[in-house]
Amino acid sequence: MTKSHPSTSAPQYDRTGRTGLLAALLASALGVTTVALTAQHAASAVPAASATPAAAPAAPAAPTPGEVVVDESFNGPGLPAGWTAVEGGWKVENGRLVGASTDWNQQTRITFGRHLTDFRIEVTARFETVVDAARWTALGLDVPANGATPWSIATMRSGTTAANGLEFAQRTPADTWNVTNTAVAPSAAGTGRDVRIAAEVHGTTARWIFDGREVMRTTQTARSADGGQALLVNGSQVSFDDLKVTALAPGAFIRRPGAPLTVFAHRGASSAAPENTLLSDEVARRAGADWIENDVQPSRDGVPYVLHDDTVNRTTNGAGRIRDLTSAQLDGLDAGSWFAPATAGARVPSLAAQLDDLRTRGGSLLLEIKGPHTRDEVARIVKDVRDHGMTGRVLVQSFEVDALRHTRELAPDLPLALLRADLDADPVAVARDLGLSAYNPADAALAARPGVIEALHAAGVAVNVWTVDTAARWKALDAAGVDGVITNRPAELAGWLSARQ
Repeated sequence: MTKSHPSTSAPQYDRTGRTGLLAALLASALGVTTVALTAQHAASAVPAASATPAAAPAAPAAPTPGEVVVDESFNGPGLPAGWTAVEGGWKVENGRLVGASTDWNQQTRITFGRHLTDFRIEVTARFETVVDAARWTALGLDVPANGATPWSIATMRSGTTAANGLEFAQRTPADTWNVTNTAVAPSAAGTGRDVRIAAEVHGTTARWIFDGREVMRTTQTARSADGGQALLVNGSQVSFDDLKVTALAPGAFIRRPGAPLTVFAHRGASSAAPENTLLSDEVARRAGADWIENDVQPSRDGVPYVLHDDTVNRTTNGAGRIRDLTSAQLDGLDAGSWFAPATAGARVPSLAAQLDDLRTRGGSLLLEIKGPHTRDEVARIVKDVRDHGMTGRVLVQSFEVDALRHTRELAPDLPLALLRADLDADPVAVARDLGLSAYNPADAALAARPGVIEALHAAGVAVNVWTVDTAARWKALDAAGVDGVITNRPAELAGWLSARQ
């Protein structure tokens, strides 16, 4: 993140004891891995519904942020209009919706709502009976109206205090499970107890909220073009009440009161894996980072690559300026051996390769345009982002004002952030001039003038601070009201935030 002499400023960390983990993660990072649940914890394949859906009507107007799209208290005599019971038994009884699944092999589900990119779904749920403590109910975050796979769900077991008591999971088109995130709930759901559960979704990012407390985040929510919401029940009888689906504003960068800091993994998880590689990105994902921060520069033949330094000398087995090397030469470099023997063979990824990895495996990108770029060079970056369908998951930042102006001209839909080693005399005026979504200063610079946080927030501009690796500063920045922290230690920051909830 440093503006000058980057090759000498990268912090050094003890890497002993990590080789086994890194070797496993390297294997994972080089090929997509599906996490399969055992029969005890997941249902077997269920045939997709065979009914052919009717022709879709014209899409309704997009809801405004804050609009309640679904509001159901189940006070009628039957299932609400527009709700489709796809599997298992569903009925309305005593003012509650009741779903029943006979065993772990049946995934009872009911679909409703409409496709939304940004929304909150919440409901009061109660396990009435369960086959065992591993049985579950779930909020369907992206489920086709006919209930067919694939789905994305937020799951709650009756044994919520187990290591996997809460999950974000996907049911794949092949009827296998991919569990992307697990967490322990702060209290036991058990049976006979009402629990208010919710999930907030912004594209592929989601937050799991248990009785008003955020317990987990994911950047790996698989989304479709038309999936709506659903409720699911497995091996239990569950009753539901007071369900709401509320439209949200597109992923705001200013954190809400009480929300934790946003975790930006600097050059990926650069303290635990070779920086700016797909391996580093994978470690950051598993560490719980909300965003991955990486740098982009062009090769001699104009292909954007992910590399921080002006040269490849420090982080690869090659030598020379990145702008003097062709894409073929960059593709042949080893970007992992310098870090640890277990990471040998990691490559310098092109921006296209990184975007493809994030699109398929999950994650959002804080993309730094490194150094001066021509308009044509910025246009190539924008093209890669668009070609991979990632405009909704990329925040572009740079020290270079011209690079941000080019980006704004070429892609006004891409949010922008300005990096600063020293604060501008009037950060708000600069933010307005550049059309910024975020102003990202160095920690030391912000510490000298913390009052700019309030002024920037009043202007609708987030503040994300770089590069901060100690709990003492995390605490101070949290108290000061910044929105996010860019760190080399995303796992530690994510753990620190979780412990404070």
